This record gives sequence, structure tokens and C-alpha cells, in this order.
Amino acid sequence: MLLMILSSIMMSSTLFAQGKKKRNTKENVVKAAAYQAEHGVLKSGVFHILQSWFGVKDYDRAVYVQVPNGAGPYPVYIALHGKGGSGERKIRNFKRMTDRIVIAPDGYNKGWSQKRPDVDFIRQIIKHLKTCEIVDDSNIAIHGSSNGAGLLYSLMIELEEDTFHHGIASIGGMSPDRYDGKNFLWDPKGNADNKTPIVPAKGRRFLQINGTDDQIVPYNGGTGTLGIEFLPAQETFYNWAVHMGEKGTKLADSAGKPHPANNKLIIYEYLNGNFKHVKAVGAKHGVSGKEVKVIIQEFISQPPMNK
Repeated sequence: MLLMILSSIMMSSTLFAQGKKKRNTKENVVKAAAYQAEHGVLKSGVFHILQSWFGVKDYDRAVYVQVPNGAGPYPVYIALHGKGGSGERKIRNFKRMTDRIVIAPDGYNKGWSQKRPDVDFIRQIIKHLKTCEIVDDSNIAIHGSSNGAGLLYSLMIELEEDTFHHGIASIGGMSPDRYDGKNFLWDPKGNADNKTPIVPAKGRRFLQINGTDDQIVPYNGGTGTLGIEFLPAQETFYNWAVHMGEKGTKLADSAGKPHPANNKLIIYEYLNGNFKHVKAVGAKHGVSGKEVKVIIQEFISQPPMNK
């Protein structure tokens, strides 16, 4: 059966093909899609998605894949690059991550936008992964950095239950047009006119990492240097925790606990550690270091949260 999806969002259609890195023709994608839909194939390399939306027809989007040796099934780690990045460059950073499948998609023109069907792009990637026997589809993490973190927030708001189970947002923020103080918001027509309340899926764990001196995504909220307005980092984190079941009051800024090996990393937790926020004191638009890598690895190594 041909794997062909027609989405109601921005009238986008999607076709899959695993194969060479170069651009596929629509005919080759259709042939490969038919085979892979039947056999659930996933291997290291790249698969392609042809996606169409208003003004763009059959645009070829590459999705880079790294599969461990062995029969699996393996958990999945989807890495969303920042503005100016690419999936190919991103996946190079994960050569040592051999305990799970790594997926690194390409954003359109090296970025992500609510004005394109990027949410549906990730939805269809996950739908394809779930057909593959080597995939543990009960344990999928998505990690977005900067502009990719913006997409991660959209995925948390819009993707259906059980599509993914762990969200990680690095040096990114959520804008007031996605949360009005009471409701999460979206545009069901896909035009980024986010005025319609939506109840996001439950049961997702969340790790949020921000720097206090970030000028692009201000830690305490407000308009960054790129002209985008953001909610305060700790407020965003708490609002998500409440949505997922937190009953307590918002933690005071002074309630954070210094990381035992790096006192510039302040940790805040809700829901028995299933929600973790890292405040990197003095960090700008980039929070790195071995302690941060360990925090991320330990976070995605935990089991999914019970609903």
C-alpha cells in the first residue's frame, strides 16, 4: 500500500523514500514509499519527504537517520536544529549516541516556521517511524535548539497523544501568542493566527534549558534582539508543569538547587523530576558543557511519565 498522507493543515501532502542523499524525483519517492510502507524499513542514512503547501509543490525535505547495530527495538531521539542549521550537520554531533535511533530533519530554508506545515512534517516522520520494527515507539524524545525549540513548543501544543514522550527545549522560549495566561493557543488552519484554545496532550516529560544573559530569548521575558516577544522562562516551565498535573505553587527563583559539579547551573523540578528546568547563570544564547550533556542524557534515559 502506498504511504501517502493528505493533511488538512495547509493542504500539505507527504511522501517518504529512504535512499540517496541527493534529491529524489517524485516517481522514485513513490516507488520507495510503497516498499517501505509494506516492510517498515529504517536504516542509517537519509530518507526523503516530499511535502507540498500553498505556493510550494513537492518540496524535497531530507531526514537524516542514525540506527544502532542490533535488532532493537530502540528508543528514538529527534534533534531539531536551530536557524541556519541542517539535519546533516546536526546528526554529526550524535555519533557517540549509540543507545537509540537518532533522527535529524531538515528545516525549510534552514529554519522552522508556524507559517509552514512543520508540525505535520514531524508528525509524518513519527508516523513512519512507528511502522518500523526496530523502533520502540513507546519512547520517543524530541530536542529542539533555539529556533528548533520554538518548533518543539508547537509540537507539545499540537501533536496528538503518544506521538512523543519527552520534550527538551534548549535556549528557546514560548511567545504570548501560544499561551494567553489561561489557554494554550493554535491556528487550526495553519496560518500562525493563534487565537483558538487547545488542550495539549498529557503525559509528556519536559526539560527546559535557558541562559540568564540570553539577548535573543530573554530569560525574564520580553522582546529579544530579533524582535520576538517571549514569556519568562520559569513561567513557561511552570505553566507546562501545571498542564501536566502539577498541583503546587510556582517555585520561587531562590528555590533552585545548584548542580553539584557546576554551581552556575541552577535546577528546578516539578512532578518528581519529570519536569526539569536548568537556569544557566551568565550564559547567553548557547548553554553547553559536559554537565549539560549529562543532564540531557540522564533525562532521556528515564522512562516515559505515567499519565
